Amino acid sequence: MDFSFPAVLAVMLLKGGADAGRLMVMLLCCALHECGHLFFMLIFRRRPEAITLYGGGIRITPPRGRMDSFGRDAAVLLAGCGVNFLLAGAAYLYKGDCFFAAVNLFLGAFNLLPFRYFDGGRVLEMVCEGRAARTVRIMLLIVGAVYIVTAAVCGNVSLSLVVTFCFIAAEEVISEKV
Repeated sequence: MDFSFPAVLAVMLLKGGADAGRLMVMLLCCALHECGHLFFMLIFRRRPEAITLYGGGIRITPPRGRMDSFGRDAAVLLAGCGVNFLLAGAAYLYKGDCFFAAVNLFLGAFNLLPFRYFDGGRVLEMVCEGRAARTVRIMLLIVGAVYIVTAAVCGNVSLSLVVTFCFIAAEEVISEKV
């Protein structure tokens, strides 16, 4: 467990009230997402190298190298998002528009972003290695930057969006150099 996990958790829980309950729902959705990955890894008899709880959520470090096939690797990578989409659909059918459904839908979609840090980026790397994947990422970073600047000029930019965008951009730059 990384120090940032309990630190972020403590800060969020200090706020108390409904925010604490929402935080617990978000952590549960993250844990279920990762359970989807773990489930398929275990089906394919692959053990993770590490499972880390950190300030950004939960991270599974997969075994080095590819598994048996492209299909198995893709199944493991997409399983987390699949769990989120299934849970969102089930929650929506059961309770209608609820926070649990919304968090799962957002988490599944967010993890499909085509950046290296996310499941979608890893699948993109498998499908079109090298320059094509890099071009897709650069184009989306440019579009994101233009959107944030336009929103700032209009006076309605979200601080969390800016922080998230900066994190993704920094992660891409760092990953490119490694």
